[in-house]
Amino acid sequence: MTKQMELLGRALRIAGQSPHIIPTLARMEYRHRYGIPRDRRLQSGYSALPTNLAVCLTMRCNLKCSMCRQIRSGQDIPENRNWYGKGEMPLEAWISLLDQVKAFHPWLYITGGEPTLSSHFKEFVEAARRRHLVVQVQTNGTRLAQMAEFLVEMGVVAVTISLDGPPEVHDSIRGVKGTFRRVEEGVHALVEARKKRGRPNPILSFNCVISKDNVGLLEDMVPLAAGLQADVLQFTHTMFNSPEKVARHNAYFSPARVEDLGLEVAFPSICEGEYYRSEITAEDIPVLQASLARARDLARNRLQLTFMPNLPPELFGPYYLDLDYPFQQGCDFFWKTLRVSPDGTISPCLNFKVGNLTEEPFAAIWNGPKIRKLRQLFQQRLFPGCLRCCQRHYIKGSRAF
Repeated sequence: MTKQMELLGRALRIAGQSPHIIPTLARMEYRHRYGIPRDRRLQSGYSALPTNLAVCLTMRCNLKCSMCRQIRSGQDIPENRNWYGKGEMPLEAWISLLDQVKAFHPWLYITGGEPTLSSHFKEFVEAARRRHLVVQVQTNGTRLAQMAEFLVEMGVVAVTISLDGPPEVHDSIRGVKGTFRRVEEGVHALVEARKKRGRPNPILSFNCVISKDNVGLLEDMVPLAAGLQADVLQFTHTMFNSPEKVARHNAYFSPARVEDLGLEVAFPSICEGEYYRSEITAEDIPVLQASLARARDLARNRLQLTFMPNLPPELFGPYYLDLDYPFQQGCDFFWKTLRVSPDGTISPCLNFKVGNLTEEPFAAIWNGPKIRKLRQLFQQRLFPGCLRCCQRHYIKGSRAF
């Protein structure tokens, strides 16, 4: 049986055990194909209810990843970024959010930081599942061993784990020795818990971020992931920016301009430590192309291989080297995803703030004046801060989750 057929069979079992996933997926597909294009054509900034709920329970993390776009420990954090470490919402506020969104069944994507560091992690997952929400967890895997039984018991649909190479490479990129070993232990615990309970889920996915440190080793990720019994291996092209583009972005969204537009942003929109500078050079591009081509061949019938963004090999060079390349100008994130910071701030991206759940309900924020203005603004064009974001469209037909 091929991996694709196995995954299809397990997906049918998941749908049989958790039928609420069907309307969630159907609505996501409808919004992608018809709903979001319709809302954009109206040009009013209005959007139907989100299909995705991205929840950052905490921005705290126990690793020091080299390509991270989050302000890290030891760096000065501006006072206007309260979601870093201090202002995390109480559990009651998170559960209130679940009660507000449960009627339209969004896909719940729990991320961070490292979400399992939140003291509310288990209670939040349990509350979401009691409300029949589809739950996916993104984790660095270092605490997975102690969470494995719980995730299987709760019926979490998918667990996505960061894995960037063999042990030495992964530990070097993640900045902490022993990280790969802890991921390996966690994966084994998850697979065993799944087998013990006879469950088809969670679907196990690895996410490998392409960087200078692993560009020639990507094909090795296929046997590595397959050996760990992964279902999906995703290669993510690095999200990065440059000091020049960041300066242009911050100059455009100056306090005066933001006030004139009727928006709110935590100034500066991008500060030092909130973007990564790619180190990939022209010499790396043919290596990257060849390594991913071999990975495709090796993955056949062993793994479901995905890419984000899904670029053809001839565009790898423009993506990494030509920051003025005329990629498609489009992003659906404002129309499909509600992104919640740990302190309750609703911030679609780039530190724009459209409301806070501790001050007003979700429904008032989702089509409030600030986010409608943002939709109208980003419908016209993207900005230097969007340079290499995983959520934007780069070519016709591309699609971010």
